[in-house]
Amino acid sequence: MSMQALNRLVARSIIDPTVLQSFGAGRIGDVLGELSFAPDVRRSLAGLRAESWTEFAVMAYRLVQAAEEPAVRIQLPSPVEGLLRENQAGKEQVA
Repeated sequence: MSMQALNRLVARSIIDPTVLQSFGAGRIGDVLGELSFAPDVRRSLAGLRAESWTEFAVMAYRLVQAAEEPAVRIQLPSPVEGLLRENQAGKEQVA
């Protein structure tokens, strides 16, 4: 959801000069409050310090992407692997 909000922010910055004005004045948090960022992401974005809007957008993309990384799932072996190994247990094995 935050990535969509970031896309809206960047798109809005192209057509709405108040976004760049707010960024230049150090009040980007006001604009972020109008979008559907998660509260912790919004605070992190508001705390970013950048020299230009482009630099801010790149840093924001990295921050939002890191926040949206899915949790690592545990990968379990397939039950079929155990069945195949069971069938081979009775066969002679050579090392």
